[in-house]
Amino acid sequence: MTPNGPVHIPLPRRVGVPDTTDPPTDATMLLPRSPSQEEAERAKRQAVWLDRIAWIAPAALTLALCLISLTRAGLWADELATWGNTTVSWGEFWHQLKGTDASIGPFYVLIRIWTAVFGDSDLALRLPSVLAMAGAAAIIGRLGIRLGSWRVGLLAGITFAILPIVTRFGQEARPYALATFFAALATLLLLRMLEGFTLGIAMAYAAAVAAVGLMHLVALLLLAAHGLAVLLLKRKLLWRWIPSAFAGLLPLIPIVLIGRRQQGNQIGWIPFTDLHQIQAYGLEFFGGALIGGAMLALGVAAVSRERGAVVGISIGVVPVVTLMALGSVAHLWQQRYVLYTVVGWAVLVGLLLAKRSVVAAVSTLAALAILALPGHVEVRKPSFRYQDTKAVVALIDRDFQPGDGIVYGLKDRGPGVLNRDVIAHYLPPERRPVDLLMDRPMRTDGWMVSSEHTDVAARLGTTKRIWVLRLGEYGDPLDELDGNKKDVLNERYDVAGSWWTTGYTVALLTRKDAV
Repeated sequence: MTPNGPVHIPLPRRVGVPDTTDPPTDATMLLPRSPSQEEAERAKRQAVWLDRIAWIAPAALTLALCLISLTRAGLWADELATWGNTTVSWGEFWHQLKGTDASIGPFYVLIRIWTAVFGDSDLALRLPSVLAMAGAAAIIGRLGIRLGSWRVGLLAGITFAILPIVTRFGQEARPYALATFFAALATLLLLRMLEGFTLGIAMAYAAAVAAVGLMHLVALLLLAAHGLAVLLLKRKLLWRWIPSAFAGLLPLIPIVLIGRRQQGNQIGWIPFTDLHQIQAYGLEFFGGALIGGAMLALGVAAVSRERGAVVGISIGVVPVVTLMALGSVAHLWQQRYVLYTVVGWAVLVGLLLAKRSVVAAVSTLAALAILALPGHVEVRKPSFRYQDTKAVVALIDRDFQPGDGIVYGLKDRGPGVLNRDVIAHYLPPERRPVDLLMDRPMRTDGWMVSSEHTDVAARLGTTKRIWVLRLGEYGDPLDELDGNKKDVLNERYDVAGSWWTTGYTVALLTRKDAV
């Protein structure tokens, strides 16, 4: 007590410990969001979803189209070469690459690893190409977003998906779809580099360039397109882009050096570029004359000095023109070697349609889909694959009898050396004719081609029925048969039946009564 009354002396408390005697107060007051803020957040969420749709929808559509009738057609000769490289030991595989196919050796390594996990069925062999094309469609969607908007990405990606040429090589066990995927990825990274150079982006770009070359060396003509785009859009970036591209080329030097020694065997069969092949590009490249003409017209209509148009026309045109020019003096021009240029044309169409109304854009895409429909039907036919291998084995399997033998034409019109793969891949051992002449199996001792015994008469022995498998169509199934096979077979056997399938001649010979 004090003269002035009682005094309350509060107890001391530790620093940092809240005083529980006083009610807590909240200094922050939550105010309701304004309609403009809610609208902004809603628009932001919508933009995120639209960006996702712009790359997910093309990828899903491409995946679906590539899966339709994926295994209807059998593996043709080049695909059988892919399969054959999965059947030998790693030692034999490396030994063979020293003599042939080193330029796409990394692709074979990838497929060997893939088939070790998923098997070597036609579905398993072709699935990497399916996934690569779907991935490329997704990247094109991302390209469109960076070049303009989600509408550009969606329209460009769908345009890419509906092209028959995309399905054609998305259903083939060869490296071209994977080269297209990495080319699209390298282009996306190039755009990132144009927007703002960082060491991380440069390293990623170099890795993508290396991946393009590892899948197919000729696809590196993409760098000519990228160089032109950098020159026209951001010249100051050249001194940074050139080292980045060169870094991507360094891992490829051993493959280039080995591949040069194999050039004659690998591409010596390719004719020089002429007027007919130039015309065929417009008529065939996109999957048909109608869809090809429409794509070229729309692409040309989109040409401008805008960034997206410069990138699209550079990728779509520069590699094609360059390879055609090189193909006039060297054995290089093949349309599939520049398959990735469809990325540029799809981007151009997307840019053009994004500037039109929704009705006009949708109508144009619908028209393109209708024009592409005959091409989609055609590329899924077994007869489209140069050789209808399933028809061959169906003929032999239908009339096969135990004890049957088989003779191959090794110097036929095309890669006749791969004919043994047709039988080995599709017919089980118990339904497989005896290979009467083979001495050394395929892909052994560094040789892709099998060797045969020269004493044909002795090797045929007393075999009663012999199948003859020829690559190409022959009126006489024994015509131009290599070595002395023709003479011995004509002397001892009669042709009991002869059939043509797409790319093949199959004959059944029966032994004459008097020998």
